Amino acid sequence: MNCTCCSKKLNIGMIHKSDPLTGQRFKSCPHCSDANGNEHVFHPYPASFGKTPARKTAKNPEGFQSYCCDCRTLPKGNISRAYQNGRTCQTLK
Repeated sequence: MNCTCCSKKLNIGMIHKSDPLTGQRFKSCPHCSDANGNEHVFHPYPASFGKTPARKTAKNPEGFQSYCCDCRTLPKGNISRAYQNGRTCQTLK
């Protein structure tokens, strides 16, 4: 499914460079975005995302996780409630 705001796939994590008012960076969580169903859901980055050596790549040299910390602790198959605390794609435009 694609985001109704930016038309990019909801299951792809995206980094929003920064909020012009605060300078805070945000990253979308694919699980939260899926739970929202319409738009990407962003959380503060990197604070809301953990790191692991297994995720290190040329594009992700520090190894940040795809899902936010709250979604990674959910039992498999449970729907995220963390999306309600995030910012939607349209609020970061």
